[in-house]
Amino acid sequence: MRCSDDSGQRGTRINDLPEDILCSIVSQLPLQDRVTTSLVCRAWRRLWLSSSNWRLELQDFRGVSNKKQKFEELVDRVIFFPDRPHIHHLKLVHTDYNRSSQKASLWIESLLNQQILHLDLNIMDPIPLPLSLFRCDTLVELRLCLHCDIISLPPNAVLLPRLKVLSLQKARFIGDSLQSLINGCTILVTLKLRECVVVGPEFLDITIPQTTLQEVILDKCHFLLDTKLHMSTVNLTTFRYKGLNLGDSMHYLNVQTSVEMVQLEPVEFHNVYSYSRRLGFSGTYGQNMSRTLASFCNTKHMILSDWCIEYLTNVPNAMRFPPFMRLESLRLSMWPNGGHVYVTTYLVLFSPLLRFLSLRISKAHREGMADDDRLDYPHPPDLLSTEMIHNNLKKVEIKKYGVLNAELDLIKFLLRNAVSLEKLSIKWCARIGASRRKSLRNTIRSYPLASQNLELYIY
Repeated sequence: MRCSDDSGQRGTRINDLPEDILCSIVSQLPLQDRVTTSLVCRAWRRLWLSSSNWRLELQDFRGVSNKKQKFEELVDRVIFFPDRPHIHHLKLVHTDYNRSSQKASLWIESLLNQQILHLDLNIMDPIPLPLSLFRCDTLVELRLCLHCDIISLPPNAVLLPRLKVLSLQKARFIGDSLQSLINGCTILVTLKLRECVVVGPEFLDITIPQTTLQEVILDKCHFLLDTKLHMSTVNLTTFRYKGLNLGDSMHYLNVQTSVEMVQLEPVEFHNVYSYSRRLGFSGTYGQNMSRTLASFCNTKHMILSDWCIEYLTNVPNAMRFPPFMRLESLRLSMWPNGGHVYVTTYLVLFSPLLRFLSLRISKAHREGMADDDRLDYPHPPDLLSTEMIHNNLKKVEIKKYGVLNAELDLIKFLLRNAVSLEKLSIKWCARIGASRRKSLRNTIRSYPLASQNLELYIY
């Protein structure tokens, strides 16, 4: 490719483009190719540095000797280069960083001085975060993967007035630091915490007061045993919770809106749960889960893990949540026993607009799964033998089907009561032999059908 030079000769037409267009084109190239454009001609020597959007990742330096040193030199050049546009968007991934260099803190300070808008940092070795990062008045999006670095923030130390997206991964918060951070983000729209740890007093509640929140994701976070989550919002559309402490603490979730999607996946240690039940705390698990579900009675799509269902089996006569009047799709994992079948049936019947149901029969927890091992559980009422017509359920899929009596009873109930059912697909558990499958196919096909347009797939 020829470019304009000092002699005034005309090159290819690309050099006639405005500089901002050329910068935009070059900024779309992979990192090493972008740097290489500086060799095209004299006019392009600094063109690759003119972008305000950057994605700098060490893994892009494949096949380069001394790649760590050269990568850090490149980061220095991008961030500290004078007489260039401010960097507004930066993603920096450094998986071989050594904290002794202290470069990361200088990078962050420089970016803050450039009025950074979107900052995404993933630096493998824990680094000290400057307090100025949490008092930046230009940040709109902040994503940090801190690899167990400690965040200690005094009260009123955080002021991020424009921040809308906060995503933290592998951060350790001391005392009320997480609460201080949340309080300082006054117009937060998205909050994502993944693999974060809170270390502090024995009793520590977390309050999320922002009414602007639309998405909350809490994934594998380790909160203290008695930590309670307080949240009040009028704009929430998505809520995901995966981790400990969902059933054994009473959370206060005041959701005053129609939520698009809710996903609840408690993580539980079976031996701890069994011990708590023996001590008489089984009702607490069920009541807390019932209360949590009641907070999301206006959701449209819901995903519940087998532990959610297990908690509710402790209070089959006291599941205190109103009907899910907007629920259209429901995905559940369940254990093959009567208690889980009852809760599943209850949720289906309390969702009159439900159109899609997905069931995954979980075999992950051997002890306490079968009815013979659950004699100390409350006996659930008999829903399966009653006639309770469901008018809107159209599609049901069942995975890991293991042909226990509880599973057969549930299928029979759905076939008998779902008058609009169009498709039922059943996928066998791998351990079932061919002859047994054939016999069960005939058994299922012999059940009474409420729907005249049903397509049955068993495989």
